[in-house]
Amino acid sequence: MKKITILFASALVLGLSFASCNKDDDSSSASSSASLEGKWNFSKEDIIVDGNEVLVNYSGNESGCSKDYIMINTNGTISSVDYDSFENPCEVFTDNGTWLRSGNSLVVTLGGETFTSEILALTSSELKVKDADGEITVFTRG
Repeated sequence: MKKITILFASALVLGLSFASCNKDDDSSSASSSASLEGKWNFSKEDIIVDGNEVLVNYSGNESGCSKDYIMINTNGTISSVDYDSFENPCEVFTDNGTWLRSGNSLVVTLGGETFTSEILALTSSELKVKDADGEITVFTRG
């Protein structure tokens, strides 16, 4: 659970980003009018390969379980939901906290820790964030 909280906070605080596919979609810029509120599935995370940053499929999803996700609510609350099979198959772990957006900055408090991320891109279907350590996480609308 702490793994997902840290990953989420790092990913969400973390630097949410989305890309549009055609001109009918919302703008891919972080200043678009797309809403942060809703369910966001963890989709991609960055790793370093031969000194280059590469986005790969999110590695935290437990095989055979639902996808890990965050739920950003309109009332300023947020939940990070993680499925793990430690003692029981696909056991659900949830951390609840708060979020606040100011421009392209997203501040999330989960599990008593506060994380700040830069929103790199936001559309109606995708969110891309960069955390304070420079790690990028991509979410897709759930």
